[in-house]
Amino acid sequence: MKDYFKYRFSNEFDFNLSENDFVSVVGNNNDLIIHTLLHGNSKCNIFVGDTELNEDNMDIIRKRIGFVLYKHLNIFVGDTVRDEIVFGLESLAMNKDDITQLLISESRLFKLDNLLERDPNSLGSSDKVKMKILSCLIMKPKILVIDNIMCELDYKDKLLVFNILKDCAKDGMIIMNFTNDIEESLFGDKIIIVYDKKLICEGKTMSVLNEEKILKRLNIGLPFMVELSKYFMDYGMISKYYLTNDKLIGAIWK
Repeated sequence: MKDYFKYRFSNEFDFNLSENDFVSVVGNNNDLIIHTLLHGNSKCNIFVGDTELNEDNMDIIRKRIGFVLYKHLNIFVGDTVRDEIVFGLESLAMNKDDITQLLISESRLFKLDNLLERDPNSLGSSDKVKMKILSCLIMKPKILVIDNIMCELDYKDKLLVFNILKDCAKDGMIIMNFTNDIEESLFGDKIIIVYDKKLICEGKTMSVLNEEKILKRLNIGLPFMVELSKYFMDYGMISKYYLTNDKLIGAIWK
């Protein structure tokens, strides 16, 4: 599949992504990458589709990339949850009936339909994150950039949102989840590890997680279920990784 997103900072710091990729980005350069995506950098070459990110093309790029940033979690543009979610759609001059129908269906999907008249400031952190992500997704960006905000979701909401994002990736979107929590990598299909402005490792999720020497050198642990599966594999009790409690228990007691 042809690459849609290309990022190059140096000979040792570049990566490409294609449609349908759901990638977890881990390392000590996450802030640098996000800053260059937001503002550009003369030392960095970034292409989104066939368009290079620069001052002249910034408006085009902004329509293709949506950002959900931790530092914006408590910054709102609307007086109600409804206003916050549809703010971007109204700037597109969409028909009001179409906006209403889209709002109803999408807010129900995110389990926010009973909160639409609430003040965004009154929401708990988990609902704020869902609202922020929905506000971006409803604009149908080609790429969604998430910056260390999924940790604010409670367990049920985390499963809900990650499943929604998986479906978005299947439909052709690129999801880039910048995170310090290696557990979140299990929800994506790829991992990119960048340290000290160098691409250390990238590939399919389990392939990267099997690079234990590299991860230990960078003080990155394994997700709990991977660690647990590895323990039982070492004792010959199972022959492959199981990433949920139910599947692991079922395999052990076969």
